[in-house]
Amino acid sequence: MLLHDLKTNYHLHREIQQLVKDGSHQEAANHLLDSIMESGAQAGRAMWETFAKMKLTNPKLSKILQEIESKGANLPMEVSQSLMESRVSNYLKEIQTQHKKFLHQQNADLLVNIIGGKKNKISLDDQYTEQIIIVLNAEQSVSGRDLTVRGKRREEGQRKMVKSQWETVRIGQLFRSSFGKSSVSGTVVVSGPAGIGKTTMVQKIVHDWANGKIYQQFQFVFLFKFRDLNTIAGRTSIKKLILDSYPHFGNRIEHLWEEPQGLLFILDSLEEFKEKIDFTDLMRNTLPEHQCSHPECLCEVSDIVRCLIQQKVLKGCSVLLTTRPTELETLRKAEINLWTEIVGFLKEQRKEYLTKYFGDQRLAEAAFTYLEGNEILYSMCDNPSYCRIICYSLAPGLRQMQETQEVVPTTITQLFANYILNIFKNHEFNIYKHHTLSVEQIHDLVLRTGELAYMGICNNVSRFNETHLNYYNLERSHTLPGFLIEHKDPDTSQSHFSFIHFTLQEFIAALSKYLTADAQRLPQTLTQFLDSSGGENRFKIFLRFMVGLSSPGSARIIKDLLGPLPHQVTCSVIDWVKKQTEINFNNNQNNLSKHKLLESLYYLFESQHTGLMQCTVGSGGILSLGDDVPYNAIRLTPVDCTVLATVICPCDEIQEVNLNNCCLGTEEIHRLAAALHKCKVLRLQGNNLTDEGVKLLSDTLERADCKIQILDLSSNGISHTGAQELAKGLSSNSSLTQLNLSKNKIGDTGVISLCDALSSPHCKIQTLLLCQNLIRERTVNPLMCTLSNNQSLTHLNLNNNKLEDRGIGVLIAALGQQSCTLQTLELEGNGISDTYTMELTVTPITNMSLMKVNLSNNSLTDQSVNALQTLIQRHTSLQEIRVQRNKFTSNGASCLQSLCNHRPRLCVEVYTSITSKGFGTI
Repeated sequence: MLLHDLKTNYHLHREIQQLVKDGSHQEAANHLLDSIMESGAQAGRAMWETFAKMKLTNPKLSKILQEIESKGANLPMEVSQSLMESRVSNYLKEIQTQHKKFLHQQNADLLVNIIGGKKNKISLDDQYTEQIIIVLNAEQSVSGRDLTVRGKRREEGQRKMVKSQWETVRIGQLFRSSFGKSSVSGTVVVSGPAGIGKTTMVQKIVHDWANGKIYQQFQFVFLFKFRDLNTIAGRTSIKKLILDSYPHFGNRIEHLWEEPQGLLFILDSLEEFKEKIDFTDLMRNTLPEHQCSHPECLCEVSDIVRCLIQQKVLKGCSVLLTTRPTELETLRKAEINLWTEIVGFLKEQRKEYLTKYFGDQRLAEAAFTYLEGNEILYSMCDNPSYCRIICYSLAPGLRQMQETQEVVPTTITQLFANYILNIFKNHEFNIYKHHTLSVEQIHDLVLRTGELAYMGICNNVSRFNETHLNYYNLERSHTLPGFLIEHKDPDTSQSHFSFIHFTLQEFIAALSKYLTADAQRLPQTLTQFLDSSGGENRFKIFLRFMVGLSSPGSARIIKDLLGPLPHQVTCSVIDWVKKQTEINFNNNQNNLSKHKLLESLYYLFESQHTGLMQCTVGSGGILSLGDDVPYNAIRLTPVDCTVLATVICPCDEIQEVNLNNCCLGTEEIHRLAAALHKCKVLRLQGNNLTDEGVKLLSDTLERADCKIQILDLSSNGISHTGAQELAKGLSSNSSLTQLNLSKNKIGDTGVISLCDALSSPHCKIQTLLLCQNLIRERTVNPLMCTLSNNQSLTHLNLNNNKLEDRGIGVLIAALGQQSCTLQTLELEGNGISDTYTMELTVTPITNMSLMKVNLSNNSLTDQSVNALQTLIQRHTSLQEIRVQRNKFTSNGASCLQSLCNHRPRLCVEVYTSITSKGFGTI
């Protein structure tokens, strides 16, 4: 569109297309803009007119244009200042050089928490993989939970969002983003769940600034971690904070206050701060003792942080704050310039991370192929922390798999069991090669380390001290490698310890308990864990591991290290899972009980016990995680759907699966697709399947072994394209008898496609609900033809569409075709007037199966009373006709109502019924 007014239109178009094809988007944009500028004012005006048209369908462009409009002439000045290297006064040049050298040395290496007892040093530049960072507003968050889980198809959705709506920013653009209130200074918030890489990102920013790569508009950058600020007792000052961490400033520090706009303060991990900073506390915001008005004022650390963020001290400085989404609420009252969130890794970043981790392109490609084939592990790998643990655990198996075809772990329990095995047994990962341990020593070490881990879970402790290690008789040389990481307090030089990852703490605790459990008392103990205060979160993963250890796959891995797991404990765990599943299957009326049922499904998944799945889930009954009331339904993640599909697959059939209002999209249906054909009743109302998800369902319906009899797809945003895809499956399916497509957008084209499917001899649909679907009068003829050809349809609901006067033709067809099997026809709310109703008086009535007709909420008047009377009198099989909420006078309504006495069991509903809503149900 922009190229039409350019003289070199054709050649320029080809050049830009080639640049885009090559992935050189920035170069393509620059080339286009340069050409427009060279072409004069007419081309420039055409560009802006095109932008004005495009903004209606491109939210991202719309936001950019809004900012250009609001900032006006100030925007170029702000951008220029943000890109300009700050001039440092002569007396600070030397200290700036020294400061950059110090930061470079401090941040050149990435300290990776891997097996070996201490942190390994890896070059930050060689290992760092930049993640997707998006711009949001204060109320938004895309994570919603600490462990983000996204599959391949959700990843495609994210790409679409990045292209059309989300602005992505690189780490060097946080203080010059087009969506910020200012491109010069202010506070930028970067949020993200645990393990997503916020601290590593901060380290990279500091390192790149010190090397002159980014943010040269800042003269000095200062990094403070909230975990270190927790150690400060009493009042302090900004000056003291800087000198304690960066003593090389000495007496020259006071010169920093002269140009605060040249200062960047980076505050990392707000969620770790021991105090709560309340930006809405009016008293604290106004009392003098809480005001940090000057960098040398003595204040509480929380007041210093608050005043820096709110620009009450060193006005004009910039602040970069990282935090988990849980802490965003308190920041929403603060003056924040830009809100961003780390989304994690997409496909390209996963590949880059694996390549850097393995250092071997072939092995990295093998690892990626394996992860792509395992939905859960692939989903976990959008989080760098989990990606690292998975790499640790899979590396030996992947190497051996290339040579021996060894099986790699599939469940989370097997993954961590494999991790423990690699620590002790695999040559490359054997961190005890200088301290050979016997089987007995390994067994004893696992038990004692597990007791420490279990104590931590029970008491919400994730950091341990020397006293804890001594109490459980744990030696550093044995416990640190593979399990714990040592942290040094910089002030006291005392050590504290944490597990490499909290999930590892949960696994080792479960393994220890499994090895020492009393089989007879174990069911009671497990139930206590489940019902204990806070058990919903504290023991959830622990219990999954307990169950997962009962699986044959986990037992084989552990056997190589610790010998056979106790058989009686395994039997006891399986019996407990069976009982819990049966209880939760029969009690799932509210949201809490549905979450318990979902947890039981996770137990079944981790157990990998197909017989247990068959005798619980496959034994009949309703598997209900959804509900007609959205509040009572569970929001299912892609991983939840993988678990559900895995549990259903071993069963011959499932009586009913209710997933109404479970926030399912294309990705979730993709995960469920392998199991849906086994459900006799499948309820998917109120989700967001869209056309792509419907295509997957159509493929399910085409399966020869499909058992679906009732399918509810109402309120799913399905268009005519989705209806066309669905029609392909319906044409060859003989199991489906009831289909609900109400409250979608299938329109005329979609209905015509469905009519073609209904005419297929294979199609056995008896009930079809199409109310509120933007269906208009052009579909009347195809519908009439379908009613004459279809031999199975008994209930057709077309309520609340736009058939208008031609809608009466559907009723005429239903009455006049002897081959028509329709028993119930609903035409409520279609704008039907008196125009064609007189044809009811002359239409031959050869279909005596039609028993119920709904013409409520139309525009019928007394002119149609005679036609309706004639219809009721002539059609002796008619049992019920509804004509409420039309435009009859009281005389006309009375005349129709009196027909109830015409014959026994005849019901004529003329007056408004509060129960009639016109949507229909299956």
